[in-house]
Amino acid sequence: MNIVNRILKGDKVIWIVALLLGIISLIVVYSATSALAVSKYSGSTGTVLMKHLGMLVFGFLMMFAASKINYKHYAKAALLLMIPCLALLLYTLAFGQNLNSANRSINVGGFSFQPSEMAKIILITYLARQLVMMGDTKDNFKDFLVKLALPILATAGLIFSENLSTALILVTVCMVLLFIGRVKFLHLLALVGLCVVGMGFYLALDAVKTSIDNKHRLKEHEQALTIGAKQGEYKAKQNRIMTWSNRLKSMGEDKGEINRFDDKHLQRTYADIAVASGSVFGKGPGKSEQRNFLPHPYSDFIYAIIIEEYGLLGGIIVLMLYVILFTRVIRIVGKRPLTFGSLMAFGLGFLVIMQGMVNMGVSIGLLPVTGQPLPFVSMGGTSLMATGLILGMILSVTCSMDESISKEQEIQAITEISENEREPESRD
Repeated sequence: MNIVNRILKGDKVIWIVALLLGIISLIVVYSATSALAVSKYSGSTGTVLMKHLGMLVFGFLMMFAASKINYKHYAKAALLLMIPCLALLLYTLAFGQNLNSANRSINVGGFSFQPSEMAKIILITYLARQLVMMGDTKDNFKDFLVKLALPILATAGLIFSENLSTALILVTVCMVLLFIGRVKFLHLLALVGLCVVGMGFYLALDAVKTSIDNKHRLKEHEQALTIGAKQGEYKAKQNRIMTWSNRLKSMGEDKGEINRFDDKHLQRTYADIAVASGSVFGKGPGKSEQRNFLPHPYSDFIYAIIIEEYGLLGGIIVLMLYVILFTRVIRIVGKRPLTFGSLMAFGLGFLVIMQGMVNMGVSIGLLPVTGQPLPFVSMGGTSLMATGLILGMILSVTCSMDESISKEQEIQAITEISENEREPESRD
């Protein structure tokens, strides 16, 4: 036991929660990927499982490595990586891989990587540092705008056009973090206003662009018909606001008056069937039927598969694991209020909880369909790596909980790290 305590430092409850989520992930992903195994791996579910196990192990290694780093060094890392992070998001927006009509990932050494996952971590850590370093100057609107609001707007804005749900989750987490960090309420309202204006400007441009594209597509379609070329029925491309509006409207439609098995409602229908058929105790491990019909049952809708196979009881257990994780984060804030460590831990922990709640909400029909994975459970390399890093960073803070350090001492430590690295000539 002493050996385990020396190796796995920090809050043991967080380690246990992560281990349980990892075990659940292996079991459910193995069951949910049967159709994927048939379509891509000649029916070899073992191949899919081993790939997922490899990524899960890598996530735990990220968690272990991050927990060994003194949390104060993350302040410096966020400061140095903020601008490169924005540049990478811009590159992804322009040249990223197109998946489901959105550029969200880039290819690195044969692996698909989503920069937005790392951007969320960097932004939250950067904000936690700024809130502590700025002190009372954050009450000055100009300082708030330049040092806090601008990074949020830039990061969320670059994510927003390709991934609305991720951008909204990120902005929500940042707003709550700023509130916890005692930023003026009027400043927060101003930030909300800027987000709304920016969103409106983007949607107006997108509507104009979509209208122009549809005119060109219709013209090409008509020209093809005049020369006798075989053409299918012309369908106008929808702009973003129409797409989001249709998703929201589909939630309020009368289920008795719609075709629940058309393309528009298919995901929602099979998810509802999975949840309803799970009852209290579920059908049993590996006995899901909707995994063969649901798109992405191993990621976006994995919670529906959990409920189908393990019932309401299984769904509650998974939910409680995330609640327990968040209570451990709240414990950090209670012990060290308004320090860099507590603000960083809270922001990152709240990000994981928000993402998990959105995934669960989508699976049980409370929220419109989005592409949010269930942290440390859904299959996906970037998501597992990012969640492992987040939990490791939180653990790094818990490793120093017994140290006697004041807020002033922490600020001094963060400042010294930055100055020693960036201005070595000033130490004479």
